[in-house]
Amino acid sequence: MENLKIIVTDKNDVEHEVEFDLKSSLGETLLYSPLGNDLQPFAICGFECSCRTCHVLIDPEYFDKLPEIEEDEDYLLNTSLNRENNSRLSCQIKMNESLNGMKLKIPEDF
Repeated sequence: MENLKIIVTDKNDVEHEVEFDLKSSLGETLLYSPLGNDLQPFAICGFECSCRTCHVLIDPEYFDKLPEIEEDEDYLLNTSLNRENNSRLSCQIKMNESLNGMKLKIPEDF
């Protein structure tokens, strides 16, 4: 496998297929990837877990493949009116092969 793929539904319900180069993307967060570049404005804090502008809803099939949520991320998500059980901040999700094909949605969050 040379590329990883994520399916992203934006705030306008338009689906995007975002590809990641396997070698350069492993261990990088979703936002240091084509996702952060292709779907602007997105993640205005610079990927430091200090805002919630990179809030995404993860497909339930992939949610358990993510690391456990940490306190800072949980706190920021609690400030959202649109938090759901599958909410995460994409700046805290590191790419790995188990996420290939993952679907996520960018919710309206303001």
